[in-house]
Amino acid sequence: MEQAGTGKYKLICFTRRGREVMERICDGLQQNVCFSEVTNLHEWVKTMFFPGNTLIFVGACGIAVRAIAPFIKDKTTDPGVLVVDENAGYVIPILSGHLGGAVKEAKIIADIIGAQVVITTATDVRGEFAVDVFAKDNDLVIGDMKKAKEFTAGLLEKGNGTYLTDDEFKDEISVLKMPENIIASKKTSDIYISPASFEGNALQLIPRCVVVGMGCRRGKSGKELVLFAGKCLAKLGIDLRAVRAVVSAEVKADEQGLRETAENFGAEFVTFGEDVLLQLQGDFSGSDFVKETVGVDNVCERAVMAYGCSRLLQRKVAENGMTFAAGVMAMELTWG
Repeated sequence: MEQAGTGKYKLICFTRRGREVMERICDGLQQNVCFSEVTNLHEWVKTMFFPGNTLIFVGACGIAVRAIAPFIKDKTTDPGVLVVDENAGYVIPILSGHLGGAVKEAKIIADIIGAQVVITTATDVRGEFAVDVFAKDNDLVIGDMKKAKEFTAGLLEKGNGTYLTDDEFKDEISVLKMPENIIASKKTSDIYISPASFEGNALQLIPRCVVVGMGCRRGKSGKELVLFAGKCLAKLGIDLRAVRAVVSAEVKADEQGLRETAENFGAEFVTFGEDVLLQLQGDFSGSDFVKETVGVDNVCERAVMAYGCSRLLQRKVAENGMTFAAGVMAMELTWG
């Protein structure tokens, strides 16, 4: 067995002919890679089986299926897995076709080696709208995977579906393009698009469009900051999965508690320099103390707007040496 790795692509082969196919794939990806021997297939899969990777087995489907079986957990986190036969005739996505990108990657690999893609997912075979692909391509979180499956089953059965965007965020969330059989609705719908907490029957797609601005006294723990931010978001009625970024002033770049808060939300942590924050125009909640210590009169609100939000959802809230503000980003959603 031999392996090769180039970026997110993790390849393995089992014979000399398989090695030749693997070399063609790597050449086509325009990456120089080193090939190395693999002595334990189980350990190789264990090392490579992470979200964001694409595993490519050059060999039999049976080998790949047995190798990945112990590590399969959830379609929202499993990586895409492909199988390529040793004659380079077929590329088969066998796991995480949509969220893991296996179908998309299979088409790329097939184009490189001149192979045929073997697609088995029903929506792809029929050329239908795939809600998980739509979510992934537009940075949306699927609120409930069970409801996503039910929506897809209904779409395949009925041939059509409806969607509705949250009226509160109509100025930020724009749906530019949908298939003809997925129609906008005004009251009830199959899909509800909103960053707000929701308990209805529809499948909710949650845009990651909320930005949390925070400041804190030096040394505040991540646990305390997470609880504070979570409480503020809950009061706003925002789903925690809608958080795109946690932002602050550059002087807080090394504040571990803020970094942990961003990690907790699965969001990026971004800081802005004093000059950037001071250039922002707007009505911000000023504080002489903050200006003396940080250099600007307000950190959390200004940082939210510096990130690119269209408006504030929450002005500064202060509690026990912590500050919080939130804003919303504009998003344009499209299919295809």
